[in-house]
Amino acid sequence: MKALNKIFALAVLITLAGLGAAARDTETQRLVSAYARKEPLRSGILGVLAVRGADTLAQYNKGLKMVPASNVKLITTGLALQRLGPDMRFKTTLAYRGTLDGGVLEGDLYIVGGGDPTTGAGSGCADSLEVTFSAWKSILEDAGIKTVKGRVIGDPRLFKRPAYGLSWQNEDLGYNYGAGPAGLNFFENSQCFAVSPSTEGSPLQIVLMYPDTPWMSYSNNSVTGPAHSSNTLYCINTDYGPFCEFRGSFPSHRTKYKLECSNRYGAYTCAYFFHNYLLCNGIMVEGGFADISPYGHVRSDLLLSDIGEPAAGSGELILLGSASSPELRRIVRDTNYNSDNFYAETMFNMLSLSMFGSADRDSSANAAERLLSNMGLQTDNACKLVDGSGLSRKNYVSPEFFVRFLKKMYNSPLRDCYVSSLPSPGTKSTLKRRLGRTPEAIKSRVKMKSGSMDGVLCFSGYILPADGDRSKTIFFSLLTNNVTAPGYAVGTILDEIIVSLATEP
Repeated sequence: MKALNKIFALAVLITLAGLGAAARDTETQRLVSAYARKEPLRSGILGVLAVRGADTLAQYNKGLKMVPASNVKLITTGLALQRLGPDMRFKTTLAYRGTLDGGVLEGDLYIVGGGDPTTGAGSGCADSLEVTFSAWKSILEDAGIKTVKGRVIGDPRLFKRPAYGLSWQNEDLGYNYGAGPAGLNFFENSQCFAVSPSTEGSPLQIVLMYPDTPWMSYSNNSVTGPAHSSNTLYCINTDYGPFCEFRGSFPSHRTKYKLECSNRYGAYTCAYFFHNYLLCNGIMVEGGFADISPYGHVRSDLLLSDIGEPAAGSGELILLGSASSPELRRIVRDTNYNSDNFYAETMFNMLSLSMFGSADRDSSANAAERLLSNMGLQTDNACKLVDGSGLSRKNYVSPEFFVRFLKKMYNSPLRDCYVSSLPSPGTKSTLKRRLGRTPEAIKSRVKMKSGSMDGVLCFSGYILPADGDRSKTIFFSLLTNNVTAPGYAVGTILDEIIVSLATEP
């Protein structure tokens, strides 16, 4: 009996010790509990988990699945580094169908997209358009091509339709952050417009800046709103025809504004720009430019998407050579620093392509699920992903799952590559205005990803130890949903929690 009592007492002590570790009354825990009981978080949803070693520094609804917004990119980029490798490069291939004799290509030149999201992009990792097109032109020169009798054809067929997520909100699709990737892209499939207000009640002045798309028809049904009114300007476009309409209002007191919209014809735009580049640099193209429609036809006129000659299959093309993108590690960094949806969606597609040989929305989600399971992270009750960017409100992840994933990446050979891809508050990134006047010694130790959309604000990542002892690294996830207060009010609270974690003894 005494032996049984000792065993029972030991079990109780172990249980109590575990509970104590899970619910230790830290300063951060008291802070989280206090904010959870009052507005603006009381009427919304708060999920928190922060751990250091075996010690839980704060928790609140840690197992509750919530909409994580762009915190999804933590998982997307981590899986991409794991599956594709940090040194992976996207390939863009030049090929032709026809005959080549005496420097004359009797046939069409194909730009076969390999999914490179950086072609013509403006992010830090991307090569300039001159560097990219010069490399492509060198491939033609090495083959002795001086004249193309046919067309320059942009081939985007690597990824299946639709480029955008079906669960993305319609209001997002016209903006640059709602542009989806194809096999061949240009300027992240976006466009920039200069917007100037006019007299109140009159249409806005909207001028296309870049890239030029002379095939597009633009309808301006916008209006100049009263001074200090809201900016509700947006555009509506479609991949079923070259039409775009501007709607909404822009306040009369504002100066010029850059409106960044999606471009549904990235491959067509790429072919157009490369066609012009060749003409300006000594290679004649007599047949103009085209792309390949979703129905597999060569399309010189975007209104003719389901008729015309079938595009060449891969077996019919004669390869000339390939050019490479920057390394994936650099693309991952820009993805996390800039919260780049386009790059993230491309990586999400590539997971499926590398595993199943096909890239569509469902297979990409299945690929992510399988990879997470292979890491020992069962996602049935803690994580559901339908896209790679976090634009969908059908993504659900718990704070506990984010912490588990962050730990897995931290304890992997990819730790340094992955952690360094995350920005610190105050850097030139989505965190530029975070933690305000907090000492740099604290800000520099925080490496995290932000995520936001209407009613959602999230931060997840690492707080590195001041003494460099990796066993003291803090893994944290702070998620808020259904909060109607302004983002700055919620952000101030989350900033305070992060600083409290960073200063926990």
